[in-house]
Amino acid sequence: MLELLPERPAQTLPLDRYRRDFQEHFWETDVSWKLERQPTFREPGSPSWVAMARGDWARSMRLAEELRPSRAELQAKLDAHGIVQRRVRVVTRPLTPYLRWELHLLRIWAELGEEITVLPADRVHRLESGRPVPEVLVLGDEGSPNPVMYEILYERGELAGARRFADPDLIAACRAEIAALWRAGETLTTYFDREVAGLPPPVHATG
Repeated sequence: MLELLPERPAQTLPLDRYRRDFQEHFWETDVSWKLERQPTFREPGSPSWVAMARGDWARSMRLAEELRPSRAELQAKLDAHGIVQRRVRVVTRPLTPYLRWELHLLRIWAELGEEITVLPADRVHRLESGRPVPEVLVLGDEGSPNPVMYEILYERGELAGARRFADPDLIAACRAEIAALWRAGETLTTYFDREVAGLPPPVHATG
């Protein structure tokens, strides 16, 4: 079902409306499910990403680690609201500079409480027929009232908005597929220690 989302009707939200809509619904949910598929994005609003894109890996990693206190505060707020975040990160080989950077951030998120797994790209090929599955975020677990789902949109690799779906049957089907991918994945910290921790800095920056 995930691969069919671009063909399904939805409400298109530009970036500012998507951010408002997300904040409105996120703090009312119990579980969020996120699927990340693409190997490269642009995050010019992140100083750590900017340093990585400029080739300053050491500074990028220092800035990433400096995010830990604010992320810990966010995790404490999530815990107080009873909100669980689950994410499956699809990875391609060789790892792009962006993926290597993001996996360092996700390691921090996982250490603080986000439930993240990693899945090789070939494990999602069965869901893909001519195009990758989209980036998807579902708010609300099975049985949750008023679940919401977004297909997250990008322009030239940069966040641009989302398409919002309200069909509960469609949301349930996509949530089930994301949950199955998440369960099939490897715990992020285990993957990171084996595949990422010992790598040298990227030779060049591509973002």
